[in-house]
Amino acid sequence: MDPHREGTQDGAHLARAAVMAPDLPEDRATLQRLLRDLRTHQLELEQQNVALRETQRALEISRDRYADLYDRAPVGYCTLDALGVITEINLTAATLFGVPREQLLGTSLARRLPGGQRRALRDLLRRVAATGQHQWVEVAMILQPGDEALHLRLDCGLARADEGVRYQCALLDITEPRRLLDQLRERERQLERLAHQDPLTGLPNRPVFDDRLSQAILQSRRTGRKVAVFFVDLDRFKEINDTHGHAAGDEILKQVSGRLTGHLRDGDTVSRFGGDEFTLLIANLDTSRDAAIIAEKLIHTLGQPYRNGRQTIPLTISVGISLAPDDGHDVDELLTKADTAMYLAKQSGRDGFRFYTAAMTELACKRVALEQDLRQAVTNGEFLLHYQPQLALDTRRLVGIEALVRWQHPRLGLLPPQRFIPLAEEIGLVQEIDAWVLRTACVQRKRWQGDGLADEILMTVNVSSRLLERRGFLAELGTLLRTLELDPRQLSLDVTETAIMAHPGESVAAVTQLQNLGVAIAIDGFGTGFSSLSYLRRLPVTWLKIDRSFIANLPVSDVDGAIVRAILALGRSLGLGVIAMGVETEGQERFLKEQGCSLGQGFLYSPPISDPIPAAKPAALGGVGA
Repeated sequence: MDPHREGTQDGAHLARAAVMAPDLPEDRATLQRLLRDLRTHQLELEQQNVALRETQRALEISRDRYADLYDRAPVGYCTLDALGVITEINLTAATLFGVPREQLLGTSLARRLPGGQRRALRDLLRRVAATGQHQWVEVAMILQPGDEALHLRLDCGLARADEGVRYQCALLDITEPRRLLDQLRERERQLERLAHQDPLTGLPNRPVFDDRLSQAILQSRRTGRKVAVFFVDLDRFKEINDTHGHAAGDEILKQVSGRLTGHLRDGDTVSRFGGDEFTLLIANLDTSRDAAIIAEKLIHTLGQPYRNGRQTIPLTISVGISLAPDDGHDVDELLTKADTAMYLAKQSGRDGFRFYTAAMTELACKRVALEQDLRQAVTNGEFLLHYQPQLALDTRRLVGIEALVRWQHPRLGLLPPQRFIPLAEEIGLVQEIDAWVLRTACVQRKRWQGDGLADEILMTVNVSSRLLERRGFLAELGTLLRTLELDPRQLSLDVTETAIMAHPGESVAAVTQLQNLGVAIAIDGFGTGFSSLSYLRRLPVTWLKIDRSFIANLPVSDVDGAIVRAILALGRSLGLGVIAMGVETEGQERFLKEQGCSLGQGFLYSPPISDPIPAAKPAALGGVGA
């Protein structure tokens, strides 16, 4: 009964009772007191009703909020009966399955899983019922053909229910965390491989090689058999990179790796130390002769041509060998000695192998000392230029002067370029030396001009491909010529045929810019490389210089004679001047004249000297020499 209505009826009864009651003072007082109590009680009931209605409204709001939170929760929830049928499910869970909630209610959750994983769900529910504790399982499913697998974690526990067993399940979408975890594990595997393998070839790296060599040395001490360390370096590999590109170079390194691993025994180790350097560990050898046989096989195997697309690339190797216990028992010591032996193999003409000997250590120490001295040579002003005249063969008239660098070593004396230029190329100093030679030769040409040297006599300077490729070289050369007020037409730059053909497209552009500047270009050592006539035709060069190796055996060698005639004919057909280098005998000069060569340079006329044009000889200054 409504308490408010009940209070109202009680008041009416009291009022009637008051009318019917005797009109006594004490009765009236009692009646008034009862009426006041009734009104108070009525107000309290009304306040309670208001509070009850507010509580009911709050409960409804809370229920709606809970329902909304339940539906919109970032985690999917569902309630299952004892048979695994869905009795409640929020929108998040329905969205995971890609099915409207109405279609999920009253259906088995197991039906939504792939056949192979339904058993996992049933086992999970049995464990929950048996233990009363939360249990979980991971499942994966594909909602649509071609979709990525959806990975879910089902976390289930018992729900309080009066009507029997109920399961409350949380469904967590772990697809993205699982993907990130897989990526992390793959990254860890990659790092593990990088820690032990060369990334390009997949061969063991230096730490792995060192460890295996250390173990092999210990085993050698027990067995008394030898351990051989081979240091393998690819000959002139930089030229392959320059000519064919680094991608081709990487492909060749992979092919070298495959050939090495294909010819080793079980238990042997091949490693790539970096660049074009490989090391081999061969254990259990009886004599050094066994190591020599292996080295010969390596040279033959790795010396076969390599394929890069449709191109065939020739390659040779140099091998250095050290032996334990003969050359030591220390890993670093054996590697250093094998490296030293490899260096001597290169110095001896490449395409071969050498065993380490004590004399090699002295040679290696000398090389290190020479390298240190070379780094200080430019700063200390130890370089100087000698000059060799270039003459007309018929009149011995001076037509040009070639600047040739020398190193005045403080202990070793005057060194020719072949003693230090290859080393300068290895350690990256050749650009600095080239720049010094060019600047000094231009200053000397300007000085001779002041002494009266004829304008048409060229100063010839050899430059490396690295100097031509250096950013800003043309601008620096133009600035130098303007500062000296030297006519660019009095300068000729010699570039080797190999350097030009390393990057023929870039060479055409660089040589064209030099020609636009007014500088003449000569191809040095012509005939020793592999010139493409199509590129040669496009190159705006002025001279071809026949390499001295073709002149040395003239006129006896028919082969060299044929090559010289072919170069002269090529020069005439292209409208280029041809200079014969290394003319040392009158017989060579006579053959060259007969074949139509008009210019020569060599010891027959003058060796390189510090000043080929002394001021005391005005005839030479005018361009006519004896």
